[in-house]
Amino acid sequence: MIRATLFTLTATTALGSATMCAYAQDDVVELDPIILSGGLTPIPQTAFGRSSTVIDSEALEQQNERYVADVLRTVPGVSVSRSGSFGGLTQVRIRGHEGNHTLVLIDGVEVNSVDQGEFDFGGLVTADIDRIEVLRGPQSSIYGSNAIGGVISITTKRATTPGFSTTVEADVGSDETFGGLIAVRRGFEQGGLSFSASHRDTGGFDVSGSGGEDDGDQNTTLNFTGDYEFMPGFRVGGTLRSVNRRSDFDDFNFGAPTTDGLVTDSDNHTDVDDLFGSAFAEVDAFGGRLANRVGLTYAKTDRESKNDGTPTADNSGERVTLSYLGTVALDTPTVASARQTMSFAVQYEEENYKENNPDIVFDPGQLSRRERSQAGYVLEYRGSFDVGLDLQASVRYDDNDEFKDFTTYAVGLSQMLPNATTRLHASAGTGVQNPTLIEQFGFFDDFQGNPDLEPEQSTGFDIGFEQIFAGGAGLIDVTYFQEDLTDTIGREFVPETERFQPVNLDGTSHRRGVEVTGAYIISDAFDVSLAYTYLDATEEVPTEDGGTRDVVEVRRPEHELYLQGTYRFPNDQTSVNVGIQYVSGLYDLDFKTASFISGEFDDDFDRVKLDDYTLVDVSFRHDFNELVTLTGAINNLFDQDYQELEGYATQGLVAYLGLTATF
Repeated sequence: MIRATLFTLTATTALGSATMCAYAQDDVVELDPIILSGGLTPIPQTAFGRSSTVIDSEALEQQNERYVADVLRTVPGVSVSRSGSFGGLTQVRIRGHEGNHTLVLIDGVEVNSVDQGEFDFGGLVTADIDRIEVLRGPQSSIYGSNAIGGVISITTKRATTPGFSTTVEADVGSDETFGGLIAVRRGFEQGGLSFSASHRDTGGFDVSGSGGEDDGDQNTTLNFTGDYEFMPGFRVGGTLRSVNRRSDFDDFNFGAPTTDGLVTDSDNHTDVDDLFGSAFAEVDAFGGRLANRVGLTYAKTDRESKNDGTPTADNSGERVTLSYLGTVALDTPTVASARQTMSFAVQYEEENYKENNPDIVFDPGQLSRRERSQAGYVLEYRGSFDVGLDLQASVRYDDNDEFKDFTTYAVGLSQMLPNATTRLHASAGTGVQNPTLIEQFGFFDDFQGNPDLEPEQSTGFDIGFEQIFAGGAGLIDVTYFQEDLTDTIGREFVPETERFQPVNLDGTSHRRGVEVTGAYIISDAFDVSLAYTYLDATEEVPTEDGGTRDVVEVRRPEHELYLQGTYRFPNDQTSVNVGIQYVSGLYDLDFKTASFISGEFDDDFDRVKLDDYTLVDVSFRHDFNELVTLTGAINNLFDQDYQELEGYATQGLVAYLGLTATF
């Protein structure tokens, strides 16, 4: 019972979730936490050999953050870079990988952009999100390309009980910020329907830091999910999500003589329309020994940017994915009761992309729609044994129409020791990252594609232990990881065309480090948690004498620590949460040294070290009753002046106050 209970704390170690208070009582309820995205089928977290963090709905409520990116800052192994105000381009890197090395799923639909293979977290608000799962390390053996660094899987809220329910939320805050949500759900014995509509508008602040006009963000998100079980063993469902947003940004000036001159005030904005959808059917066969699932997902993004009224981007991209998954029980009559299973999956994916404005591209041919496709074949074995050992092994073969075909693999082990308080876990695997459509075809007037690129490749492993202590009141998990990346895609200047071109770089990028998570229930009223990451990320770059040298990777802090404490008042209605984030060893490219003169350009920019910083956030929650809740937050309590990217100003002290009603 202790094992299952405290492993639930691992899911929220970095969050200090209110969930913990339930486990501080004398009457402990045994739970079985599940990782939905851990493989081809959900897997108990106690059996999962790979590094992961699960952030549940109670943890999200306690954090009281408005954007998912700010929640992810509390997760070990994850670094976040936002270019300016809320809504600005926000990159998330896992274990030192690039932003487009992180696969992002929302309700099972891949939402990474088709053109650059990266998801912009600037437009993802926390409204109506129920759960966030973060898988660290190469996940290509299950998910293929884009999962070379890890996976972030997000699940929206669903109807959980029969009957109607309605939730209404509203909040106001600094920088002329206001937001609202209305969600309507209908639950049945056989399934449910959920619909939500949220809007968030912030006036923002001047990201150039020069005192110019504020750079704001407007975001409207509609989300629908539904499923229905027509008969035992036969269920269908689907999702539909629409995001419409406008985000302001300022000009970035390469080669500016000073840091203050890198970002200058300007009237720029980007309009983005996203549409994501899915449909699925699940059918059991042979009395439940074989579980089958067929699925279809669709993603479309339209993007348009203007700088002082002049169009600078106007493009459209689509992705369609068909999949089949079968899982067979190896040791029992049904998959639901099996301790050993074999799953097999087939996935076919088509992507297309086009530029829409002839004034932006360098060749009229770039206005043509470019397409590519790939098929993936996956086999996964899972076994749970009486000696406390759980094993996961998977292999995937990708058949690409444009690139070299690849086979990737992964193995995960989880061993609970006889004392029932110590768990060892380890994993190893490979990853692959296909060139993006931009890298393959170009599309821009200063950038030409390279159809001869090779996919990037990664190998890595991690090993760690998890220890329950203080009679079940505390838990600590320590993991060491190491990964190497080859065939890294960089860029070079081509004098003949006076344009940049992507190329596979020589050398190896090394990423290694330590992740620590911990939680301790001090009393029924007070608990604390921590998440710490040490990261040593370097890449090999060529030298003038034909050799190579290692340089630090940028926008990946060497040290990142997050501490959190939650106090619940005796009235059992009010709680206060304090979060402290410390970041050091953060570098960025020194764009002041860049030269774009033909023949003199050197893509090995000098690095500049940004100042270390500490941020303090405070939030509270008060439940008037079971239906109405008051929330509030102060972010950057001490108005810390800091930078995540050189040249970009960051948010000062801001405060929010919100009200939620459910009926």
